[in-house]
Amino acid sequence: MSVDVGDLSGRIDVAIPCGATLAGHVALPAMTVDWEQVERTRHRMTRKGAEMTVRVLDVPGDGGGKAIIVGDAERSSNPLVRIHSRCLYGDALQSDDCDCGPELSKSMDAIQREGAGVLFYLEQEGRGAGLEVKAMGLRLTQSLGITTFDAYHELGYPDDLRRFDHVAQSLLDDLELRSIRLLTNNPDKQSALAEHRIEVDRVPLRTVPRSVRSRKYLEEKRVHRGHALPPRWAWVCGIWAKRVGVAVTTLSVVGAWALDIRELVITSHLLMIATFILNHPANANARFRVRAMLRRLGMLRR
Repeated sequence: MSVDVGDLSGRIDVAIPCGATLAGHVALPAMTVDWEQVERTRHRMTRKGAEMTVRVLDVPGDGGGKAIIVGDAERSSNPLVRIHSRCLYGDALQSDDCDCGPELSKSMDAIQREGAGVLFYLEQEGRGAGLEVKAMGLRLTQSLGITTFDAYHELGYPDDLRRFDHVAQSLLDDLELRSIRLLTNNPDKQSALAEHRIEVDRVPLRTVPRSVRSRKYLEEKRVHRGHALPPRWAWVCGIWAKRVGVAVTTLSVVGAWALDIRELVITSHLLMIATFILNHPANANARFRVRAMLRRLGMLRR
């Protein structure tokens, strides 16, 4: 398919993947997993200061990928599961303009805290259209001021080409999991698994937008795709509330110092130090190490 998007990008040849559709199911061959091979991939990984056991399971099919099994998730009842489509910008390059990287990190935090879970990492970059189309869409978005979904339409693509049938089949046939807690804001992922009679308890992921573009993109996903996200004004109010809080705290400390109220000065400084310690990212490492130690001692449920 060739689409002319005017002077911005000239004539772009866009190839929509053969057989791609958003309706119905894809008939996938029955999966048979070689668990001896999977067990040969078992090893320990250190993340944020604590160790966890991981294994690698292949997930075939269109837009397939790998399943990272943390602990013995297949033996758990109702384990945490994250279905994550590869995002080079957000995952590897740490772009501030999308929530992919923070969602992946937060999902792994939750799985690591429990000591068991599954991360499905799928090769479905750019909502299944690929990195090049994603990049062209972002160019149109920034040049014309349109949403990423409208940009995809300009390029001849639907909103989302991703499929999750192969994930459902892997959960059912390989891991024999029929009840999971799904870490996602996307109702399409929940619906795709529910259609295969997998009981899904959706666990929303709340991340803080790190740029203006990120806030705009989250609003687009909330409005156009029904993602379970706060409205854009809530993000803005939250940012200003933090700024006001910092300003009030600073003025209080300065005022207490100027008035020579030493007890209040000391108390204010202690509160500020405590808040910093509790919210500092490095503190997460200590929490993971403590939970890992308790699990080894059998004092924490896996």
